[in-house]
Amino acid sequence: MNLVALFAALGLLLLYNGITVPPGHHRSRFVTRLEERSIDAGFPGLSAPKLLTGLVVAALSAFVLATGLTSSTAIGIAGAVLGSTIPLSFLRARSQRRRRLFRDAWPDALASLIASVRAGVSLPESCSALAERGPTELRNGFQALLSTYRSTGSFPNGIHSLTRTLADPIADRVGASLLLAHEVGGSDLVRVLRTTSDFVLEDARIRKEIEARWSWTVTAARVAAAAPWVVLIMMATRPEAARAYDSPSGMLVIAGGGMATFVGYRMMLRAARLPEERRLS
Repeated sequence: MNLVALFAALGLLLLYNGITVPPGHHRSRFVTRLEERSIDAGFPGLSAPKLLTGLVVAALSAFVLATGLTSSTAIGIAGAVLGSTIPLSFLRARSQRRRRLFRDAWPDALASLIASVRAGVSLPESCSALAERGPTELRNGFQALLSTYRSTGSFPNGIHSLTRTLADPIADRVGASLLLAHEVGGSDLVRVLRTTSDFVLEDARIRKEIEARWSWTVTAARVAAAAPWVVLIMMATRPEAARAYDSPSGMLVIAGGGMATFVGYRMMLRAARLPEERRLS
């Protein structure tokens, strides 16, 4: 119980240090990164304080669960460290899923834009029409574009609302291309849109092929990382094993195993990782 209180106090201290920003000082890079990760995952309302609170709650919950199952404080601490990564892992997985959905949806949206422009419809009106008839995954972004364009009459401001709402690297590139196409106009308008569509299609095709080939590596990394700890928890349900892991040598074994698991897992994921798409500033 004392350790639970210690973890809670430490979590509150970290939360306070991460949230408070003295006057005249910039927000820490850690807090900024947390907010960017929340936006990329589609949770713009999830601020850094809320996310930090979720990390603390997840760590405490994992500590209580692991300690209750094994009666080992050392394994409880290891469970708390692992549990604190769950919210971030969830946001990372959701962000990757959103980017895959957007990557698959953009070619259809660009094809609709090209068809509308060829039919004589202006580019702003063609983009506004996608708020209702465009791919489902992108409608929120184009609805934001339509709302901004109607209220301000500025197409660049509408594009800014589109990219801010979707928070996607491809949306940033498409938005820049749409602004260029809007400025160029004339016969080059369709050419710019067609070039952008070809780029998005080729990038999606290559990424799908590579992800399919390396999916087994990611699966193997997850199984290899989880299996020893499942065995450890099963063994620690026996009282004598729990006492052994609570000894200094047992804690050293757990710490060494945790470090080896982390390093090995990250190395396998790095081997299978594609270059990360970066948003345009």
